[in-house]
Amino acid sequence: MICEICTRTDRQTDTVMAILRILTDACYYHIRQLRCIRPYLDSNTACTTATFNVHSKLDYCNSLYYNLPKSQITRLQQIQNSLARTVVKAPKCCHITPILRSLHWLKVTERIEYKLLLLSYKVLTTTQPPYLHNLISLLNLLAALAPHLTLPSLDHQHHPRYA
Repeated sequence: MICEICTRTDRQTDTVMAILRILTDACYYHIRQLRCIRPYLDSNTACTTATFNVHSKLDYCNSLYYNLPKSQITRLQQIQNSLARTVVKAPKCCHITPILRSLHWLKVTERIEYKLLLLSYKVLTTTQPPYLHNLISLLNLLAALAPHLTLPSLDHQHHPRYA
């Protein structure tokens, strides 16, 4: 039984890694193409093209990227960094954080978390799509958050407002 679970997990990991290899190749292909035409584009068009061609690929399957090994997240971040430098025509030695801020782009880990949280919020508030709403219940969410929540003190003697 345990060997079967390990084999299944290994196959799933291998599939995700294969997807990431294909994604990396496709993204770098589009970044190289963008570099070729970048001198002829204004910054708005370059940003739109980058978002359309590469960011859409990075955002696809965000739920698969959650809890990936740091080495794989680093590969995805390098793709985004290369794309950002191409869009703003920055040299490779420039620090990336100000460039990402100027483009209003989140880092890859932040982007993955944001997309998952947004999807969860939409499922909880609109009950759409139904297949996800059935998987996520508010009680499960509260149970997961319970260890991190603290209740305010109801002790009136030690509360500054009532002292």
